[in-house]
Amino acid sequence: MSNGVLTDYDFVKRSEGKITIIEFWETWCAPCIEGMGHLKALKSKFPDSLEIICISSDGIDKTIDFITKNDFPFTFIHDDEKSLKKIFPHQGIPHTILIDKKGQIKSQTYVGFVTEQVLTELDNGNQVNLPMKKNFDPSELINVNKSNSLIKFELLRHELGEPNSISEAINVDRPVQIITGYSGKAYYDTLETITQCTITGRNALEIYQYAYDDIPLSRFIYDNNLGYLNSSLPNFLYKMNFSASNLLGDAKEILINQLNSIWGLKTKIIEKECTYYELVSINLKEDTIMTESNPTIEIKRSTSRSALELTTSDIFTAESIAKLIEDQFVFLQDYKYWNQQENKIYFPVTTNLSGKYALNISINDESSSLDNWIELLAKNGLSLERKHGKVKYIQIER
Repeated sequence: MSNGVLTDYDFVKRSEGKITIIEFWETWCAPCIEGMGHLKALKSKFPDSLEIICISSDGIDKTIDFITKNDFPFTFIHDDEKSLKKIFPHQGIPHTILIDKKGQIKSQTYVGFVTEQVLTELDNGNQVNLPMKKNFDPSELINVNKSNSLIKFELLRHELGEPNSISEAINVDRPVQIITGYSGKAYYDTLETITQCTITGRNALEIYQYAYDDIPLSRFIYDNNLGYLNSSLPNFLYKMNFSASNLLGDAKEILINQLNSIWGLKTKIIEKECTYYELVSINLKEDTIMTESNPTIEIKRSTSRSALELTTSDIFTAESIAKLIEDQFVFLQDYKYWNQQENKIYFPVTTNLSGKYALNISINDESSSLDNWIELLAKNGLSLERKHGKVKYIQIER
């Protein structure tokens, strides 16, 4: 891009009389990379009548490196100013725009819905009907409780293009007058606290995870016939609006009861004897682990299975650091047993430490050995000890 203008590329000329796919992607987006193979297969089926244009705004060096290492017969455009996103607005990637030979947009969707049969229909001048992604304005997703409701619970169907997010507003205070009788000074003024959240693009297990104070997903116990609770298929994803007054009790307990009722499930906290790791010390290191008074400024999260990058402007408690490490251990074990039948062994990570920290840690290692990673974490100031005892889990039953 130069001053917001594409250089050395004539879109109309390149796509004239052809079916065109415009694909928004980034190098760090795993579903995007997976979709590249699908696009390549489509291009091989329609070499002359299909034009594929891939648009990214990630770092130019990483983008060029990816293109160089792969043999994709596409046109790649680097749009670091995101000017094309303004022309084709969308929330989340991959984002696929399907255009027919007459230059008319037929669908804004996910690449997996564009099949050989769909392209054949378009090639023959026929109409197609694909699932459409909606362009969500973030303000549409937040249900601000402005009414006098003590509780609101709304579970909606997931819509394509809806972001995977949690928007939370805690401790929204509003004045109320509590009336205890019908004569004399039988009333008093107070504040009630409203806890509210909107969760989008999450499955049932991830919503339960929020309700149970972000306990790692690997610590939910349920039978195989409830496996759909952790499905990523659109039919098992939801949007939820919830708010509750503290006059009714603990908001998270109220939410758990609502979820159990609507899904016909029972959930309870249990303690399970197992081997686990305890985060026993967090050692402050200049520019690596800092107190909350000296946070870092950028946000990164590596998508590589062999890398852990924790660079964030957020402030972490010791408990949330332990959860990040546990999530990484689960990630590594998932990779170790990828497409294999062996039972995965997950190790919880707990801590009794307190304090708040900013992290700037980057670990790159190809090993899936937990012992190796524990050593690497210790070198970066996060020391863990292997122990055996009782750890909190959540049991789900029908």
